[in-house]
Amino acid sequence: MATIEAPARGLTIAMIVPPVSDLNTMYAAAPRLTGWLRAQGHTVTPIDLSLEVFLAMFSRAGLTRLFAAIDPRAVTGEYEDVYQNRDRYVRIIDDVVAFMQGKDPALAHRIVRGDFIPEGPYLREETPAARRERFGAWGKVDHARHLATQMLLDLTHLLQTISPHYALVNYAAKLSRTSASFDEIAGELARPPNAIEQLMEEAAARAIPADVDLVCLTCPFPGMLIGSLVIGRWLATHRPRAARALGGGFPSTELRELSDPRFFDFVDYLVIDDGERPLERICARVAARGGDDRDGAAITLHKTATRQGDRVVWHEDTATAAPRFRELPAPDYEGVRMDRYVHLLPVGANVFHRLLNDGPWLKLTAAHGCYWKKCTFCDVHLAYIDDFDPLSAAQLADQMDAIHAQTGLSSFHFTDEAAPPPLLVNLALELLRRDRNYQYFGNIRYDTGFTPDRCRLLAASGMIAVTGGIEVASDALLPKIRKGITIPHVTKVLQAFRGAGILCHAYLIYGFPGEALADTINSLETLRQLFGADLLQSGVFHKFSLTAHAPIAKAPELFGIRIKDEPFRGFARYDLAYDSVSVPAPDDAVFAVLDKALNAFVHGKFLDTDVRQWFRPSPVPAPTVARDFIARAMAEPHPSKDADLRVCWLGGAPRWSGGMLQVASATGEMIARTAPRALADLIARCHPSGWGKATPPRASELVDLELAASLRAHGLVSV
Repeated sequence: MATIEAPARGLTIAMIVPPVSDLNTMYAAAPRLTGWLRAQGHTVTPIDLSLEVFLAMFSRAGLTRLFAAIDPRAVTGEYEDVYQNRDRYVRIIDDVVAFMQGKDPALAHRIVRGDFIPEGPYLREETPAARRERFGAWGKVDHARHLATQMLLDLTHLLQTISPHYALVNYAAKLSRTSASFDEIAGELARPPNAIEQLMEEAAARAIPADVDLVCLTCPFPGMLIGSLVIGRWLATHRPRAARALGGGFPSTELRELSDPRFFDFVDYLVIDDGERPLERICARVAARGGDDRDGAAITLHKTATRQGDRVVWHEDTATAAPRFRELPAPDYEGVRMDRYVHLLPVGANVFHRLLNDGPWLKLTAAHGCYWKKCTFCDVHLAYIDDFDPLSAAQLADQMDAIHAQTGLSSFHFTDEAAPPPLLVNLALELLRRDRNYQYFGNIRYDTGFTPDRCRLLAASGMIAVTGGIEVASDALLPKIRKGITIPHVTKVLQAFRGAGILCHAYLIYGFPGEALADTINSLETLRQLFGADLLQSGVFHKFSLTAHAPIAKAPELFGIRIKDEPFRGFARYDLAYDSVSVPAPDDAVFAVLDKALNAFVHGKFLDTDVRQWFRPSPVPAPTVARDFIARAMAEPHPSKDADLRVCWLGGAPRWSGGMLQVASATGEMIARTAPRALADLIARCHPSGWGKATPPRASELVDLELAASLRAHGLVSV
């Protein structure tokens, strides 16, 4: 790791995930920055206030207070049942939450019996008989998780009578998302805290050390901004000597032009882009305040905004670069109680969202930035995309080992923009060489570098799922997006992953400028075929949004749109309003149809139905995609390039005696056959135990490789 000059004294720092975020695991930036700051000699307490607030609210004491804060006159319709059952909810809430944390799994039997959780509107969405049929006799734990989640959603809806901003995984997201002015947010924060916000403040009081020098708030999403500012306001009164710094994905994308000084009533420093170097400077400035330099002004800040008088000042040290990603320490989970996280299972959850909530997942990043960085809708001009810097496979495996040793957990989520195929292949080889039993998933491009053999290798090393953007399943539009893929190529990549048993999830966009209804129909037909062939198991549609940092925003005229001239009023600038000039405008009704159809495909329904049926009674054009388009693409060879590949045996170590070979295949099936000793020796050399500190042998290094051809189907791969 590069040598970094440390401040004169180590600080006491609270690294906070503010409310409200996902409940299944700690957000990735917190352990990443905790590792960096601890390496600089600081004492860091990682605090997931999002989780702490949830656990405070959904407890006997918390629910009792919240029910008391509800105005009965505000409770209407079916939610009167929830309110009238408040004594029952208070009685069972601690047990239900413990079950959702995985601490009392046997409670599932009582939950699914049907007389434990009160029936509310969300629980009425499906009949008990339909749920029993869906989960089956052996799915009691999942069935119970689902019922408990529906109960929490019933309570959440009722608690919106206290604050309309509250949701299980966000707070005031609509209020915060691309608001050009700070006025509405300032107005919300000027009123007295409601009962939910009071619990936020009390959770902060319990968790944040009294002697804290610096509080770092990581705010990746709009639904965490108001929670961040509520905590920042509380800190000013109750931890007045603590400096407050806010960073993360939301300010890095939306607040890069902030000029409203009122924002700094709630924080002292606003950080954009990677936080390591800016926090290093902030720490030095905070430390200097306790020494001879009372104001720390001699220390230059970097990629940070502050308030000076009545104006916002942006600081950037142009001579300073971010530390290389490969030089950073591993994420540090020391002090994080992973067993306290809650795992939801909502109705209609697609396969990938279900996977996310089956955590806790330990967050890692294989490569900073994106190796492709050409997509026209993406923030390719910002550092989190543009600055591509991968770890080596050995470094990444070292980080997995270190975090596993800290937590005892073996499940990892790679949070990459797009993990590079060669790095993942080398990681798989390294994990096999180390004889590890981890499981992992992450985001990729559906790159033809993922061959069938490489996918078999990835699966053998523990990969269980991938997510990737297909965006628009139409070869007519993909060149405009500059995705660098074609649907036939994507089909072969999906086929390679599915052949290895790896789940595939697709991110999809509706309304990309120039997408006509005929394109949408063709895209939906292609998706129907991909799901029908079991090449996709999960997917989600997003409506296209024009972001300020994407190539399309730099040259909108090339895409047939015109950006509206809306005044910037000092706060956020990210999602840009635009008019369609020479292309069709997206239709919200069409988007709703796509979302409904995709949800059906994910659950295996209507896969043999003409896609035009989804638009009835409106007439729509017939798809021009052949009904066997995907089947024909599957029959083509994989578009990979031949090379001097490494040869790896994914099965067990061979035994040979008296002309008889015995070896376990990649699936554990025992193979026993007469064979020459040379075949056993070849398998042994290609088995991880035979590599030593190296990697598998190259094909060119092996003689009699054809001898092993009969074992290819059982676990011999060329990668």
